This record gives sequence, C-alpha cells and structure tokens, in this order.
Amino acid sequence: MAKTFKLEIVTPVNRFYSGEVETVIARTLTGEEGFLANHVWACKLLDSGVLKIREEGSKELKLADISGGFVDVHGDILIYTDAAEWK
Repeated sequence: MAKTFKLEIVTPVNRFYSGEVETVIARTLTGEEGFLANHVWACKLLDSGVLKIREEGSKELKLADISGGFVDVHGDILIYTDAAEWK
C-alpha cells in the first residue's frame, strides 16, 4: 500500500477538497510536477490547468480544473486557488 498524505484545496469561497491521497499532479509555471508522501518542502506557483489527484486506495485519478494559485508542501499539501471545479 502506498504512503498517503493530507491534501486540502482552498478557494476564496470554500474548502474545495480535503482528504487522504497518494499522488497529486499539478501544472506549475515550469511544467507538470508530481507530489508524493514525504516530498521535500516547497512553495510553488501554479498555472491554470488540470489538477490530478489519486485518492488513497484508488486506481482512478480525480480531475479538477483550477485557475492557478500556489501549492504549499510541508508534510501535507495545501493548494490555494481562485477557482476549482471537478471535470
């Protein structure tokens, strides 16, 4: 079983997502980047695009459109974005 971490996605209106995940793939300003458990601490700007999330124990990816923002990786991952919606 893969290691997991807590992911939260926050917009100015609400908490869009909160849960245990195995993988997050986001489009940063320099290209797509994947985040796994125990990722080195980081704070990166995000570009608009598709955010890919693999939840704990799932084989399928959940997809969400986000409108840029930034990702804060500090053990758990927190994504701040102006808007998000499920695909």
